[in-house]
Amino acid sequence: MIGCFPDPYPDELLYSVCARFHERVQYPNKKNTLRELFGDEAAIAVVDLPSNLRNLASALPAGSPYTVERLINQHTLLPFFAPFLHPKQFRQLGADMEGSRGPAIHMRSGLMASVVQPPEWLRFCPECVQEDKQQFSESYWHRLHQIPGVEICPQHQVRLVDSQVRVQNPTTRHEFITAEQGIKLPKSQSYTLKYSHHNILLKIAQNATWLLEEHISPPGLTILLKRYRELLAERDLATYSGRVRVSKLLEEFKRFYPDELLQRLQCEIDTESEHSWLLRLVRAPKGSQHPLRHLLLIQFLDHNAESFFKLPKQFKPFGTGPWLCLNRTASHFRQPVIEECEITYSQEHGKPIGTFCCTCGFSYCRTGPDRTEEDRLRITKIRAFGSIWENILRELWQDPTVSLRGISRQLGVDPTTVKLHAAALSLDFPRHSKRQTNQSQRKLVGSESKKQPVPEITLEKYRSEWLTARKNNPEAGRNILRKQFQRVYTWLLRHDPEWLEAHLPAIQQKAPPPARVDWESRDTELAESIKLVAANLYSKVGKPTQITTAAIARELGQLALIQKHLDKLPLTAKILADLVETRETFAVRRIQWVVECYRQEGFCPQRWQLVRRAGLRPEVELLPSVQNAINEALDVLKQIPHQHGRDCPPQRMAL
Repeated sequence: MIGCFPDPYPDELLYSVCARFHERVQYPNKKNTLRELFGDEAAIAVVDLPSNLRNLASALPAGSPYTVERLINQHTLLPFFAPFLHPKQFRQLGADMEGSRGPAIHMRSGLMASVVQPPEWLRFCPECVQEDKQQFSESYWHRLHQIPGVEICPQHQVRLVDSQVRVQNPTTRHEFITAEQGIKLPKSQSYTLKYSHHNILLKIAQNATWLLEEHISPPGLTILLKRYRELLAERDLATYSGRVRVSKLLEEFKRFYPDELLQRLQCEIDTESEHSWLLRLVRAPKGSQHPLRHLLLIQFLDHNAESFFKLPKQFKPFGTGPWLCLNRTASHFRQPVIEECEITYSQEHGKPIGTFCCTCGFSYCRTGPDRTEEDRLRITKIRAFGSIWENILRELWQDPTVSLRGISRQLGVDPTTVKLHAAALSLDFPRHSKRQTNQSQRKLVGSESKKQPVPEITLEKYRSEWLTARKNNPEAGRNILRKQFQRVYTWLLRHDPEWLEAHLPAIQQKAPPPARVDWESRDTELAESIKLVAANLYSKVGKPTQITTAAIARELGQLALIQKHLDKLPLTAKILADLVETRETFAVRRIQWVVECYRQEGFCPQRWQLVRRAGLRPEVELLPSVQNAINEALDVLKQIPHQHGRDCPPQRMAL
């Protein structure tokens, strides 16, 4: 049980708390700290998404308030990533952090494959450091300051400064370093200078702060996409039916965010690519993306994190029901009595159209979305008037004291509409009033006679023009012909659509985009290089290095390439499978190296000394091949006194 675990400070990284614990207990070996905190001396000191938290929480005294959930929510970066993950992915990440699946966390979260990389150094705000020392007598690592894209402290509005501690350092991956050790305050006050694009960076930091504090559960990638498309539609960058105006979006986004800023934030956009991160955010989701990219899009859409995540999950362009009946003749006029709203989308402009049908028979539609309370009183088109409205029309029509305009005012329509419906109801014309009311020559929609057939000579004329256009432009596709011969195309589409469809060019299939990388050539080059690197690692002087995929990739400087794209490098994968060492074969090679060391020293060790110097774990030592190698090594080393003509020296073994 851990009896002196430090109380975490506000917004303190768990990494920082563990570093203060290590500093407090003063263990001579850092592995002792790892064993006591996480139950595993091979645990890694992770800054953003640590694991083994169940072991840590269970090692704390009974009744400790620091549960796994509290440690994750208040002292790791998972709350920053959570809102932009798939719910299942979020749950699995939480389970991985609670358990011992540390290596899987960065793969599952997408961080390993992400272009947006974490800061190279742990960072700090100089003014926060001074305040922390005044309040707590020591400084500590803040969560917020380690988030990619957070370049400014939102509290003091000054730029963050790099410390002397690397976020990822192979030589210190098992060591926790306190802020007191790693922070060196700058002598000058240059950190008070504001960045260019200060307001944009400040909003990113403020949004990140809100996400860390609110612990938003992931709504799901589909919900995020719907919200993005709704907001894009409000700015005419997409239709309400979901079609994004790509060119206009890219143009306005690049105008909003300068290239220099996007490059600094590792969020450059290739306008020539159909698969840039911005377009992937507004299309059907195929996987999660880095939260920084979401925050950039949210800010572009005139929202902050709080207002964005408080938007309704379901798009409701006309609000929530019940809706108002706008039948002036009904006793429930302007009262919320309509329970259902049918939503369709205009083919002309893509805007939502709501159709509202009341039990009184009155039905109307409105083009949305509603933006103000007054919009709820607006009618775009009346689809049906209903029996109540028609009965009132009959009564008013028979009343000679009410003028035609008086009737139209009471019914809420224009005089022509009154006459059209009076005729449809077979009311008397002319009506008995002070002024004679003649029947309108117009007819209600749907009552007109069938269209007259198009003359054959006209039909042949347009067909001939279209065939001539096709003959003179044999390589032109449908879109080009439609634009160049719009008059003929439109006429045929209205009057002879079947013939037009039969005489359109075949739909051209888009050619797949050319491969940007010659994977076959790269595979061959890498395979040859890997053989050389592996040979060099085998023959390297000094303590052996295990031949692993990661070790070879690091030597080549191609770690990210091999980790992300090994499926595209079959020859490389085969060579790696042949060359990498298992723990068993590496243990045997370590034993051989130790034998050579003892030979040079002229020292014959005991078994436990050889095992310890070779660094063999208990489970590896018990393997049959390793047992055989140890026995053979001891037999060889027993011959050392005879080779040197003297007894084994009584010196201690150098470890």
